[in-house]
Amino acid sequence: MKKKLKLKTWVWVLLVLILFGSIGTYAGIKIYKNYQYEQTYEYKLQNIGYSKEETEKILNVFTTDEERNFFLNNQKEQKYLDFLNEPYFLKEHFQEYLDYAINNSKLTTKEVVRNINIHLDHPFYDDLGLKTDVSKDYLMLVNKYYLLDGTYAPDDLVVIPQTYAWGEAGSRSCRKVAFDAFEEMWQGAKEAGYYLMISSAYRTYQDQETIYNNYKENRGRKYADSIAARPGSSEHQTGLALDIFSKANSNQATFKDTPEANWLKDNAYKYGFILRYPEDKVDLTGYNFEAWHYRYIGVEAATYCYEHSLTFEEYYAYFLEK
Repeated sequence: MKKKLKLKTWVWVLLVLILFGSIGTYAGIKIYKNYQYEQTYEYKLQNIGYSKEETEKILNVFTTDEERNFFLNNQKEQKYLDFLNEPYFLKEHFQEYLDYAINNSKLTTKEVVRNINIHLDHPFYDDLGLKTDVSKDYLMLVNKYYLLDGTYAPDDLVVIPQTYAWGEAGSRSCRKVAFDAFEEMWQGAKEAGYYLMISSAYRTYQDQETIYNNYKENRGRKYADSIAARPGSSEHQTGLALDIFSKANSNQATFKDTPEANWLKDNAYKYGFILRYPEDKVDLTGYNFEAWHYRYIGVEAATYCYEHSLTFEEYYAYFLEK
């Protein structure tokens, strides 16, 4: 009877030891896991005030220790999150957004992101070392930052028939991809009751140099820069830009008020063209409103720009400049 009692006591003691050992092990594991969690960026970011959703956003965008430590080494700022939530936010420009916002406090976060993305934090024609990437074909960007050199010329130029263009036979040409798209657009306009005509298309670097210098000599550089591209910065050199009027009106001063101009503005994207220098985007493009200047960028890009009211500068910065 005593042996059975001793055995039972021993078993109970063993069970108690196992129980306390298990509790101790569980507690130890939990403490260790908590310690490990407290070393994570998730814990540290939430500990300084970021919500779980905000923390996930930061960690998804910023992946290196250096990037994440920026947030830990600074107090929580709503402007950080505002930039992250902008649809055209680019991580590589984050510090530039912050610096630019300090010196341009009246701008919205959307405007700051846009301006930095398209290099408007620099004066037009500033030497940023940017060159047009001609490998992007009809999606190449040419503007007052991205320049073509004097030797560039398309190798697929086609003559625009006089049916579609003013001037002597053979005096107008453009790239075949742009001409094919224009022919389709011309037919669409004709079915709507309009007759479109091209007044200017491809120009060489030297052609543009002559045009620009004439404006500069007669009206000064400031006026020349507002009305014409400096040589190397003209889209006409790509063979993808067309100055389009109607057979009834080729007047730059009044064309914008014509039915043909309105038709182009609302339909050109369907054929891959965009109104390149819109009236409300002069500060972005650096050019006065040109109701006649259309640029071929393909249907997909043109449709996106049209539906989101973007200039090609903005589209290029977000989708193509990698």
